[in-house]
Amino acid sequence: MRVLVTGGAGFLGSHLTDALLGRGDEVVVFDDLSRGSVEQIDNRAKFEQGDVRLESDWERICSDFVPDVIHHLAAVNGTRRFHNEADLVVDVNINGTRNALAMAKRFAARLVFYSSPESFGEQESMPLSNDSNSLFTPAHLHQRHSYGSSKHIGELLCQFEVRKGVDVRIARPFNAYGPRLHGNADGQVVAMMMQANPIVVHGNGQQTRSLTWVGDIIDGLLILTDKDELNGQAFNLGSTEEVTMLELAQLISNLRGVEIVFGEPNLGDSKRRLPDLSMNESISWKATTPLQEGLAQLR
Repeated sequence: MRVLVTGGAGFLGSHLTDALLGRGDEVVVFDDLSRGSVEQIDNRAKFEQGDVRLESDWERICSDFVPDVIHHLAAVNGTRRFHNEADLVVDVNINGTRNALAMAKRFAARLVFYSSPESFGEQESMPLSNDSNSLFTPAHLHQRHSYGSSKHIGELLCQFEVRKGVDVRIARPFNAYGPRLHGNADGQVVAMMMQANPIVVHGNGQQTRSLTWVGDIIDGLLILTDKDELNGQAFNLGSTEEVTMLELAQLISNLRGVEIVFGEPNLGDSKRRLPDLSMNESISWKATTPLQEGLAQLR
C-alpha cells in the first residue's frame, strides 16, 4: 500500500511512519520541518519537504507517488502558538486540510484526518462523544481556540466531502505521549514535565486529561488505515484513565526527584477532557497502557 503521511517528521507522524514501514507499506513523508526533524524519519521512507498550504507542493508529491491512503497530520500545534500565532494556526490547519481533501478526491485515495479533542472547545459535559456540542469562548477574550476551531472546521470540511463520495475517516487522538515528544515551550505537557526543573503546574492543577500512550494510538490508526466501511465516521483514540495535572506532576516528580511549583493558569484551558469510546465498537479499539507504565518508559 502507498501511504502519504503529512507531518510525518513530527512526534505522532514519525511513529505512524515506523509502523507502516514495519508492515511493508511504501511511505512518503510530507513535512515542512517547522517542528519535526529529518532524524525522526526512518530512512526507508521517502521524504518530501513542502508546505501543505501550497497546492503546487501537493500536486508535485501526489502526481509522482499516487497514494492509496493519505494520513493528514500536518498542523500548527502548541498552546503558546494558539495565542501568539492564531493567524498561522488557522491558515495552515484549514487550508492544509482543504488541499488534503482535494488530493484524496482527485486520486481516489482514502483520507485519515487528524482532529483533536480541542475541537470540542471548552465543553464541560463528559465524556466527549460524536454528539457533543463544541463550545468556544468569545474571540476577544483570547485566541486559544484558533486551534480547536480549526479542527472543528476541518471535521466540517471532511463531512462535506464525504457527502460527495470521498472516503474519509476522522481520528481524534487524546493527549498522545511517548518517545520523541517535544518538551519545549511549544510542546506537550508530559514531555514538558519530564524535562522541566522544577515542574510547573498551571493554575490549581485540577484540570484533567486522558493521556494516551503513542503505541496504543498507532494501533488504532492502522485500523483506520485498513478497515473498509468507516467512511464519514469519527473515532476518539484516548485512554479512559482520567488524571489531574497535579497528579501527573506528582507521578513525574516521584520518577525524577524534582520539585513542583504552581504557575499562572493557561487562558481557555479545558477543565476536563475524557473520551467516550462507544463509537469505537466498529474498530474494536481501546487503550491498554496504564499511565504509570507509559511514564516509566520515558525515564
